[in-house]
Amino acid sequence: MKRLRFRYEMRLKLDRSVWDHHFLIRCRPMENARQHREEMAITIEPADFISEVRDGFGNEGYAGSVRELHDSLLVEARGVVREDLSGISDSLHPMYRFPSAYTMPDEGIGRFLEETRAERKQPCMDKEGLSYMMNRLYGRFVYSPGATTVATTAAEALILGQGVCQDYAHVFISLCRLAGVPARYVAGMMLGEGASHAWVEVWLDGGWQGMDPTNNRLADETYIKLTHGRDFGDGSIDRGRFLGFAGQSQEICVKVEEII
Repeated sequence: MKRLRFRYEMRLKLDRSVWDHHFLIRCRPMENARQHREEMAITIEPADFISEVRDGFGNEGYAGSVRELHDSLLVEARGVVREDLSGISDSLHPMYRFPSAYTMPDEGIGRFLEETRAERKQPCMDKEGLSYMMNRLYGRFVYSPGATTVATTAAEALILGQGVCQDYAHVFISLCRLAGVPARYVAGMMLGEGASHAWVEVWLDGGWQGMDPTNNRLADETYIKLTHGRDFGDGSIDRGRFLGFAGQSQEICVKVEEII
C-alpha cells in the first residue's frame, strides 16, 4: 500500500476572448477497492458554476460553464490517495473484448500479433505473453510528441511507429483485444513530475492488471487512476466547447509524490 499526494494543473490559454464556455474536467481520482481518496480540493477559474458528475464508466469529474467573456481557464486539483492493489478488482464488462473507434485493428496490427506469437512459439496470451508483446512494441515504437494528434488511431500510429502515451495505449489495446484478451484505456498520473499519462488495464486471472506500454512496465501503486473506458474517446481527462474565434494552447503540469 502507498499514499500519494498529487497536484494536477491545466491552463487553457486563448488568443482572444470567448464566451458561453462549457467544460468537463475529470481530474478526480476514481474511488474503488484499490484506490481511495483521502483528500481532494479543486479550483476552476473562471466559472459560473461547477457540478460534480459521474459517467457510465464510473469516471468522476466536474462540469461547469463560463458565460462571460474570458481568455483563459485554470484548473487545479490537489489531494491525497491511498493505493492498494490487493483490493478486489471491479468486474469485466463485455465491451472491453471488442474493437472501438480508436482501436480497430488492420492488417498491420494483425501482422504484429502473429509475429509476436511466432517469436514466442506460443499462441496463448498469458501474462508472460502480454509482457513479451509489450516489450516488442516498446522496441519498435518511438515516443515522439507532435507526431500524432488526439484523433490518431492505433492502426495509423503503428504505421507511423511513433507517438505519445495515448498511441502506445491504443496500439496495445488493439493487439490485446485481437488476441482475445479484454483491455481498457486508462488515463491518470504517475509518480514524479510531468504531464498526465495513459496506460492499459488487461483482464487476467479474474482481475484487471495495469500495463504501461509507454514505459514497458507494469502499472503499480505509484499510478493514480482518473478515468477508464474503451479508448481515449471515453477516457479523456478534459474536454469542452465555447463560442468565439480563438486559437488555443494548453499546458498541463502534474506532480505526484509518495508520503508516509
